[in-house]
Amino acid sequence: MTAIIERTPTTVTVRMSTRRWERLQQMEKAYKLARTIERSMKQVEEEPSMTPEEAIEALRAL
Repeated sequence: MTAIIERTPTTVTVRMSTRRWERLQQMEKAYKLARTIERSMKQVEEEPSMTPEEAIEALRAL
């Protein structure tokens, strides 16, 4: 159970169990990772295809 202690226009103070807080933290991490993967997939789709030789050369340039 979560109880709102204080609410202002910019912040909310809540009281919750540590178990629930840790679960929320895990979900936030998973969400951020999913957003990163989604953005990466869009970049991959927009880039032109490479031949194997071009890909190897690009990796060596890193």
